Amino acid sequence: MGLAVAVLLFAVAAEAGHAGGHCRPAEAPGAFPADFPRLADAEWGFPLGGWGGGEGAPSPGRPPVVFVHGNGRDASDWDEPGQSVRARLRAGGYAGRDLWAVSYNGRGGGPLTACRTDNARNVPDLAAFLRAVLAYTGAPRVDVVAHSLGVTLTRATLKAHPALAGQIGAFVAIAGPNHGTPLCMGVAVRYVSCDELAPGSPFLRELNGREGAGEVSPGIRTLVVASADGSDAFYPGPWARSPHLKGARLLLLPRVGHDALRVTEAAVAGTLAFLAESP
Repeated sequence: MGLAVAVLLFAVAAEAGHAGGHCRPAEAPGAFPADFPRLADAEWGFPLGGWGGGEGAPSPGRPPVVFVHGNGRDASDWDEPGQSVRARLRAGGYAGRDLWAVSYNGRGGGPLTACRTDNARNVPDLAAFLRAVLAYTGAPRVDVVAHSLGVTLTRATLKAHPALAGQIGAFVAIAGPNHGTPLCMGVAVRYVSCDELAPGSPFLRELNGREGAGEVSPGIRTLVVASADGSDAFYPGPWARSPHLKGARLLLLPRVGHDALRVTEAAVAGTLAFLAESP
């Protein structure tokens, strides 16, 4: 058997074990300092992508910030030309060395090209990245800013790794499917992540705990950023409260959609102000 054929058969066999719709993504670019650990994606084996570090001494009194993107996207979400959250945090007083983002499922793409994923298979990668940032920066704790699936992924990671949860100071949860999305109700085709994110799913019941007892991790200051009026298409009408977390502070914005909640000026300003507060 030729080498090319063997590689092809291996790839086909590997992908056969993945949930429907969960294709193998392209490798995401990585832009890290030369001495930052090279982490491998636990599912796919290629280097874990993202960006982080840079010039400037760490900002006194400011923990590093780790950004976690949503489903089908990658770390570039946080550094988009013309609406870069990374640049706005820099303008708000953070040094380049303070800001980090991970691409936990390879390179993202548009709605028709992205390889969607779920929470469970990405917990090892987020845990490894958080530990690497803590070790590299020498900070006693980091803050996390997450969007959409990144919110439930972060929560699942901290639930699975309680010691790591003790090293998180603040958590900004933007438009997360914490109580599910009606888009995952009664789907005819099994989409990746929809089993988890259907309202009342076993995954969400376990994550949230009885009567919401597990929605906010003890000791972690938490801010929820969400639509005030059902403008987020993932949580329309009566589902507008799905991103809410019991015990968290709320920043509710009217007439702002799902992706815009990540980058709109009011959301970024609210995130900056929340992270700047003393614990």
